[in-house]
Amino acid sequence: MSRTEVSEPPQVEDRPDPPRAGLGVDRAVGGLIGSLRSNAVPAGEQVLAFLAFLSLGLSVGLALAWATGHSPGMILGDLFEGSLGDSISIGYTLTAAAPLILVALGAVICMRAGQFNIGQEGQVTLGAIGAGFVVFNIEGSSWTVIPLAFAAAAAAGALWAGISALLKFGRGVDIVVTSMMLVFLAEELLVGLISGNGPLHEKGDGGLGAGTASQSPRVPEDAILPSVKILGVDVPAAFLLAIVAAVLVAWFIRSTQAGYRLRILGQSPVVARTIGVSAPRLGTMAIAASGAFAGAAGAVILLGQTFQLHPTTASGIGWSGLLIALAARTNAAVSVLLALVFGAMVAGGGLLGGSGVPVDIVNVITGSIIVALLCPPVLLAAVRRRRIRRAVEVA
Repeated sequence: MSRTEVSEPPQVEDRPDPPRAGLGVDRAVGGLIGSLRSNAVPAGEQVLAFLAFLSLGLSVGLALAWATGHSPGMILGDLFEGSLGDSISIGYTLTAAAPLILVALGAVICMRAGQFNIGQEGQVTLGAIGAGFVVFNIEGSSWTVIPLAFAAAAAAGALWAGISALLKFGRGVDIVVTSMMLVFLAEELLVGLISGNGPLHEKGDGGLGAGTASQSPRVPEDAILPSVKILGVDVPAAFLLAIVAAVLVAWFIRSTQAGYRLRILGQSPVVARTIGVSAPRLGTMAIAASGAFAGAAGAVILLGQTFQLHPTTASGIGWSGLLIALAARTNAAVSVLLALVFGAMVAGGGLLGGSGVPVDIVNVITGSIIVALLCPPVLLAAVRRRRIRRAVEVA
C-alpha cells in the first residue's frame, strides 16, 4: 500500500456519531428527537412497525377476551376511557408512565455500555426504601424533603446496583445472576424494615392494619409530589421530571464525549480498550447510573402513587421498565413512547377492573402487547440486513 492510500475504517453496526460540544435546550431536544433516527431504518418506518405490532398485540388480546365471553368492544372502550377519555384519565396514564420511563432510561444507559443489569426491580425497591427513610424521619418543607428523598433513593439504587458491578469487575461473577439474586434480597429487606420492630414499620395508632400489617406510615402531605395544570390536565411533576431526564439522557448518549465512549464500549470492548476506555470504571458507572434511575423511580412510586411502603411496592415496575428498554432497542425516545403505552394499559386496566372484567384478562391483553412490541426490533434488523445485502450486490 502506498503512503497516499488510506484504508476504510471497519463498519460497526449503529456506529456512534462523533461527540458534539455544547448543551442548550435546542441541542438537548434534538438529541431526543435524533435518537428516533437510525442509520439504516428511517424513523417513520420504526414508528409504523411499532404501531402495526401494537395493533396486532391488542387484537390478539381482544380475541382471547372474546373467546372467554367478554365483549371486545366494551373492553376497548373502557381501555380508552380509562386512559385517554378525559383529563383525569390522562393524568392517571402519565402518573403510571413516569416511573417506567425512569427505569427504562437507566436500562438504556446500562445496555448502551454493554452491561446487562436486570435487577431493576430490586433497585426500585431500594429506592423506595431510601426515600422512605427520608420522608418518615426528616421534617421540613416540600422544597427540602422531596429533593432529599430523591437523592437518597437514587443513591440507594446506585449502591444496590453497584454490588453487582463490584462482583462482576472484581470477581468475574455474571451480572445477570447477581442482579437477579439481589432482587429477592431487596424484597426481603423491605419486608423486614416494614414489619414487627422494623424502623419503617407503622406503629399502632388505631388505623386499619396499623401496628400489625407489614406496611409503613403514610407519606406526609409535604412530601407528596405535586402536579402542574397543563391544558386542563393535572400533569404529575414526576412525569415532567421523567421527560427532562429523557432529553438529558438522549443528549448525553449522542452529544458528549462520555456518551461516545459509552457507546464504543458497548459496541466493541476491544476498540474501547484501544482508545483508552477503562471497561471496569465506565461499566461500573453505567450500572450505577441504571440503579440510580431505578431508585428514583422507587421515590416516584412512594411519593406519587402508593404513598406507603408495602411488600409489593415495586409492583413489577422494574421488570416492565426493562422490557420497555429492550423493546425500544435501547432508544431513549422510543422508550418514552412505549412507557406511555404501558401507562395507558395500567390506567385503562383500572377502569376495566371496576367494570367487572377479571384482572387476568387485562394481564393477557397487556402481555400480548408486550410480546408484540418485542417484535419490531427483530423485523427492523432484518430489513436493515436486507438493505445492506442489496447495496453490496448493486455495488
